[in-house]
Amino acid sequence: MSKNKKLSLSGGDTTEKFIYKPKDLIWAKMKGFTPWPGMIVEPPLDLLTQQHRANTKCVFFFGSRNFAWIEEHNIKPFEGPWKDELAKVSKPAAFRHAMVDIEKYLNDPNEVDEQINESCGVANHATEADFDKIRDGLDSDENPEGGDANNGVVAHVVGSPDEYEQTSTNVAALDSENNAASPQPAPATTPVVAKSQAKRTPKAKSSAAVAVSKTSKTAATKSAQKRRISAIQTSGAAGGATSAKRGKRTVSREFDHYDFDGASSSSPTTARRRAEADPLLASLSKRGPNAIALLDRPVVTRPETQAIDMNSRPNTLAERDIVASEQTIGFLGLGMMGSTIVKDLIYTGHKVVVWNRTIDKCQPFAEAGADVKDTPMDVVEAADVIFCCVSDPKGAKDLVFGNCGVLQLKDLRNKAYVEMSTIDPDTSMDIGEGIKQCNGRYLEAQIHGSRQEAAEGMLIILAGGDRSVFEECHSCFKTIAKNTFFLGNVGNACKVNLILQTILGVSLVGLAEALALADRFSISLNDIIDIFDLTSMKSPLLLAKGKEMAKGDFNPQQPLSHMQRDLRLVLNMAENLDQSMPVTSITNEVFKHTKRLGYSEHDSSAVFVRSRF
Repeated sequence: MSKNKKLSLSGGDTTEKFIYKPKDLIWAKMKGFTPWPGMIVEPPLDLLTQQHRANTKCVFFFGSRNFAWIEEHNIKPFEGPWKDELAKVSKPAAFRHAMVDIEKYLNDPNEVDEQINESCGVANHATEADFDKIRDGLDSDENPEGGDANNGVVAHVVGSPDEYEQTSTNVAALDSENNAASPQPAPATTPVVAKSQAKRTPKAKSSAAVAVSKTSKTAATKSAQKRRISAIQTSGAAGGATSAKRGKRTVSREFDHYDFDGASSSSPTTARRRAEADPLLASLSKRGPNAIALLDRPVVTRPETQAIDMNSRPNTLAERDIVASEQTIGFLGLGMMGSTIVKDLIYTGHKVVVWNRTIDKCQPFAEAGADVKDTPMDVVEAADVIFCCVSDPKGAKDLVFGNCGVLQLKDLRNKAYVEMSTIDPDTSMDIGEGIKQCNGRYLEAQIHGSRQEAAEGMLIILAGGDRSVFEECHSCFKTIAKNTFFLGNVGNACKVNLILQTILGVSLVGLAEALALADRFSISLNDIIDIFDLTSMKSPLLLAKGKEMAKGDFNPQQPLSHMQRDLRLVLNMAENLDQSMPVTSITNEVFKHTKRLGYSEHDSSAVFVRSRF
């Protein structure tokens, strides 16, 4: 440990208090561990973001070589009468390894210093504390945490001996107040004992050791700044220092500070002007550690959009006896599900008219024989039965009520509108009412299943509304679904579909958290899935999703954003009924967090990433 001044508390307490600074070797005691050899260091970025108590120091532990905040009353200098007792070799092997590590450090500190600098970000970029020091006009070796860092005791701020030699002109005046470079005890006026532990003491505002008086904080700050400027100017005049404007930043082993070519020490005022002149430093000075960590977050690549294969034919369609309807089928929306449905309709001989917001997606279907229209209204004019399959309730409403939408054709007599988008019951009722007012017929046909199930013609159709439209769409439903249910009035199908999606969403989060726990135990995820397959809990969907989680393959079968949308619609329905759904609410938050991590367009099984990390 450095030659630090021993202080005693007020009230006659003879307990010795030590002032620690970076590079001091110490013993540190953590709860549940024996006193461990360590070293006081500047905290790394991840520790800066953690909340910690007052009167704590960042400690680097030898042996394990990790960092932690340790309260000062659990720290003792490495050298002292207690060393022999604390360093007994009858400790665990890890402790003996730590003792060997600290002995290596005493012989050659370079390796450990490089590791600490790398962990703290010193070797690569300045930390937030560096910019705060520049902004506040503080020297780099001053204590940025104020008087509380010393347990309510204001003591010397110990500076480097080189700084006193460089500022030799004014050091005599300062030495009358302090002698931090000397191992001898300081004069009696050096420490000022706080009257109470709770009372906050002012910051020490000089890089040299000065006596802290009871004058106002503003006066002390101005006085310290004047002494620093005077010392730097005198040093520059004595040494013939060149201009510091062309300076570059260097990082010392013990402290982060700014040196400039030709100058023997750093000038806080020059550093501040340089920071204000440099837009990059000025912007960084406003960022907290959380912002810096956010910039280091890895970028998540979006999944590749898979082109529709118009030549592939599912075996299930060949086995079904499908007679194509003579009616013209219109289709609005060629997304993940819509494009697969339209391909199967064309394959089974239906006459199809299509529209999509992105016209490029229509090209493969035009080549396969579909008629492409410019607006939804054009599709309604050309078709007898119009299907709609878009991503959300807002998009579904826009196609009906918006500009060039379905209702721009005022008379929908002899036309039927089938809503296949996943929407809430209220939206379905609004659309149905608008269609009926224009003499049209309306059917909600909710599709339950994944993209793979759609490609194989294995979806489930949940329908509600006009029964005659349901009968007319028989050939279309037989093409794309293995089962079809008519559930009565408009809104019923939407309710049942969202209830099923609730079960799916909650199950996926439970599966993801269970596999994440297995991963933390280093248990093979494939073994867990194989055992799960033998239990009564197994289901084809959960097995498929579990395998995707184990492989890290999140190719979208059902996008995560769609699952979160469904959970949001479920919670809105429950809110209208005052129905409590706490598990679904938590599940929704898990999916929302996963979206924020960048997995919105990935498969819903990507929720495993959030559970794991």
